[in-house]
Amino acid sequence: MGNLSFDLDTDQLRKFFEKWGPISDCFLPQDRTTQKPRGFGFVTFRDAADAKLAVSQADGTELDGRQLRVNVAEDTRGPPQSQPSTQRASKWGTKAEDDEDDERERRYEADEDAAKPDFGLSGALAKDENHGNVYKGHVLKWTEPDDARKPVDRWRIYEYKNGEQVKVLHIHRQSAFLIGRIKDIADILTMHPSCSGQHAVVQFRLKILKDDLDEVRVILPYVMDLESTNGTFLNGERLAPARYVELREKDMLKFGSSSREYVLIRAPA
Repeated sequence: MGNLSFDLDTDQLRKFFEKWGPISDCFLPQDRTTQKPRGFGFVTFRDAADAKLAVSQADGTELDGRQLRVNVAEDTRGPPQSQPSTQRASKWGTKAEDDEDDERERRYEADEDAAKPDFGLSGALAKDENHGNVYKGHVLKWTEPDDARKPVDRWRIYEYKNGEQVKVLHIHRQSAFLIGRIKDIADILTMHPSCSGQHAVVQFRLKILKDDLDEVRVILPYVMDLESTNGTFLNGERLAPARYVELREKDMLKFGSSSREYVLIRAPA
């Protein structure tokens, strides 16, 4: 949902939406400097019927002096799809959307629109078997590590500009996604002039968790700044270059001086 008051807190948001049914989660991304919300948020209902009712009745209503914009999750790539039932009065990935992805993935190729500066996924990042770390004439600034893996979970990046959702980026189809301004090779195009040609990479890696009794293998997302000129920022903090940093759900990334914000969400199973 968008156009939220910057003075709103999660308790107020939860109280407002609880009139439509029980809520399992509320999330308001915050500005690290002011510690105030950024004007958009997420609400998760326990029941799909409650979420549907909340979307139909809350959209356009007023909360704390602002007219709310409330929507269910949308995949903004490709042709319009019939809207599935959902448990989320928000813009998160949904189970129904993920089921549709199974069919899309079988015929998935580079998005034609990604050849334009539309900040979509290009699918361009791939191993060039003949030239190793060279792709389409560009020397890639990093090599995937030995523990690189394609994720099992359905990870999403929700892209926002000035509090408005721009795109939902599906980042579970390959093991790494290059972020930058070179549209021939970037998976996520960042055309702001402060961004570098190869700015950063989101890399999925195998992590082994051990205790006294068991060993658990998980595939988690990491981000690495590729020694960009103006930096990569995680939750407001500039990252050290050329070093992998583990990402967690609801983390927010920014690149250079671009105002666009990228929120990492793991879609429900």
